[in-house]
Amino acid sequence: MSRSKSRVLIGALFFCAVNCAAQTVNQYLQNDARITYTGTWYPSSNSLELGGSSTLANLKGSQAIVTFNGTGIAWIGTSDPYSGYCYLDLDGVPAQVDTGSATTTNYTATLYQVHNLAPGLHTMTIEITHSHDENTNQSWIWVNAFNIDNGSLVAPGTAAATAGTVTQASPAINWGGHWFQLSGSAYSGGSANEAVDSSAWATLNFNGTGVTWIGYRDAYSGIAQVSLDGGTAVNVDTYSSTTQAQSPAYTVTGLAAGPHTLKISVTGTQNPNSGGAWVWINGFTIIGGIAGPPSVNAGGVVNAASYVAAPNNQVAPGQIVSIFGSNFMASGSASASMLPLPVSLGNVSVSACGENIPLFAVYPNQINAQVPTTCAASGSQQLTVTAAGQTSAAQTMNLSAASPGIFTVNGAGSGDAVILHGNNSLVNAANPAKAGEQVVIYSTGLGPTTPAIATGAAATANATTVNPVTVTIGGQNATVVYSGLTAGFAGLYQVNVLVPAGLNGSQAVVMRVNGASSAAGVNVSVTP
Repeated sequence: MSRSKSRVLIGALFFCAVNCAAQTVNQYLQNDARITYTGTWYPSSNSLELGGSSTLANLKGSQAIVTFNGTGIAWIGTSDPYSGYCYLDLDGVPAQVDTGSATTTNYTATLYQVHNLAPGLHTMTIEITHSHDENTNQSWIWVNAFNIDNGSLVAPGTAAATAGTVTQASPAINWGGHWFQLSGSAYSGGSANEAVDSSAWATLNFNGTGVTWIGYRDAYSGIAQVSLDGGTAVNVDTYSSTTQAQSPAYTVTGLAAGPHTLKISVTGTQNPNSGGAWVWINGFTIIGGIAGPPSVNAGGVVNAASYVAAPNNQVAPGQIVSIFGSNFMASGSASASMLPLPVSLGNVSVSACGENIPLFAVYPNQINAQVPTTCAASGSQQLTVTAAGQTSAAQTMNLSAASPGIFTVNGAGSGDAVILHGNNSLVNAANPAKAGEQVVIYSTGLGPTTPAIATGAAATANATTVNPVTVTIGGQNATVVYSGLTAGFAGLYQVNVLVPAGLNGSQAVVMRVNGASSAAGVNVSVTP
């Protein structure tokens, strides 16, 4: 197989492998204390539901709010002829979800899912609309569980907003009582929350020297009480005879730099000129926000293909690694757009082995980088991250001559490997590899090459591994035809092998070099 073929397909797979977070999935049932419910919800018990119970609602405006730190979420609930529509807002982007099923009942249906989000904090709000399509009879919405990719639920309001503007979907906001979500182009981020009941409240945790509450004023707006850091509440009248979208409702400045909490409480009252008592929250602008210094997790430097954790998290010179921690970026991400790789992205740099190392991508809690080829092939080195002028405490990076890791299709370090046929299509259960066929396995951490390639630079077509590489498929030796760096990429190795005879179905694939083996749990589909 030509090592220059299928640049687009290989590039797409490689981009996910080095820019996507590790794919672990954690499940949380509907009664987890970190899930916020507003309005009216009812318990349900059924042995067919996960954990034997779930919760449901059909009162318009009732909400289930989930804040999570991760890269994706799946909502699990019941879909049946009595289920209806809901609004769903993820990070301020509204959508409508139909949970109904005309003829069947599925107690553990995946009602909504999204994956490959930027690593970090996200908020998802499910709001009851008390409506349904023509194929169902009622409008119930069920919550049974949430599956979080690469992370966990976060107690609402435990995050802190920093400098800049956030919408009402920010995970730094905690909600209580009965709030309604409205969508429209007039609102910042496309949606806003409103409440009229005196039991409704919201708190914002922020880090800064001031804050502005961004609301919505009209002839039906009412009076709220606002307090800061638990102090005396003041009345804020949001009434206006004219409609004012994205209107500043309350501002405080001159605070001591650091963490603060702003609480907005709905009073259910209005001035005599108003036709209603509605209080709106569209977002907040934080002034002078200061983020904490970056921090690298203990044992947080790992093979970017296998994500093997400490104490076995050895990495090799020239290897692609993932660095896990916090406060690398406030939000969003930054990715390299060309080779050679830069040593700074998004005002973030990483130092190891006496130099700033090349970076593939930076997220709030993860950095993907390449270990310098000049690092020693054994022992340990100290690694630090510098973000926005602040440098983390040093963490240990454990080194070895080789640390093979096979990239996987789901980015999890397990499951189907990233392996291509001779026609450059992906090997999978629907398109298995055949006995005697030459396939290409993509990996990292196979050690030095000849010729040596500069760290962060694109490999040449003839950069072969110095140390012999062996591969087994289903426990049988697979003849290695080529092992070396993939031309045009940095730190990406490929191993061309012949598929052994006598195998059928999903088979374990293991790569070995210099006494080190790739992680277990990586598979390839084969057929005789």
